[in-house]
Amino acid sequence: MMANNIRYLYNAQTGIELIFCKNSTISYPLHNHVSVLTIGIILDGSIVLTTNKEARTYKQNETFAIFPYEPHSISAHDSYSLLTLCIDKNAINDVEVATIQKRIGLLLMQALNMGKINQYQILQLLNCLDEIANSPDWHLKDHNPYIHDLKKQLELYPECKLSVEEMAQNVFLSKYHFIRSFKAEVGLTPHQFQIQNRIRKAQRLIHEANTITEVALTTGFCDQSHFIKQFEKYVGLPPLTYKYSSGIIPQNTPIPSGALVPFSDTKEI
Repeated sequence: MMANNIRYLYNAQTGIELIFCKNSTISYPLHNHVSVLTIGIILDGSIVLTTNKEARTYKQNETFAIFPYEPHSISAHDSYSLLTLCIDKNAINDVEVATIQKRIGLLLMQALNMGKINQYQILQLLNCLDEIANSPDWHLKDHNPYIHDLKKQLELYPECKLSVEEMAQNVFLSKYHFIRSFKAEVGLTPHQFQIQNRIRKAQRLIHEANTITEVALTTGFCDQSHFIKQFEKYVGLPPLTYKYSSGIIPQNTPIPSGALVPFSDTKEI
């Protein structure tokens, strides 16, 4: 069985995460990225990216973009290698595109120095960012202000044990009308969105907590086994494997143009 080689690197200062997958065979179920713009490039092999718009096959050196809250899934028939950039939407809204490109360029140059990406692929990624910066899809607004507020609550406090009935009451809708409205706006059911955000919070907490059980209980899961199952479903890796294959650049760490944070080799899974 071919090993899945994955490395995560998160810059807390800029809100940019770089994910490098080598010889991966992992497929990802339907999900979305909360307040995050994702730009990726296929380094080797191919994937099928399915969104509400279409199912499309992406091959070597082709780029793709996934907008915040856009539901999508990824499937693979053979192994693939890709590099993705996950960019906090607020970073794009508050900072000029040229500044974001410079920050991303520094991280990509590190990958270039490690032989993980070439100059042409760097230009492809930066051009993709430039093209979508002014896209109308990037500036879509929420239709229902009550659902918008609930979304934010679930993003910040996904561990809160709100039932679907309680969520519906909070937005002044019947249960079934609420579920339909929420899915139409977010692309996922309320329960799917809640679980997904619990996993995202777990990804942040896993570097600070002493045990996996502590992370599971803190993020609203009743037991460790259920947490591990859901974590692997959404992330593609078990929690401990993810912990030891990811790195965080501290909040106050500057990234000068001549000194890049090491992009260390990945662990084989």
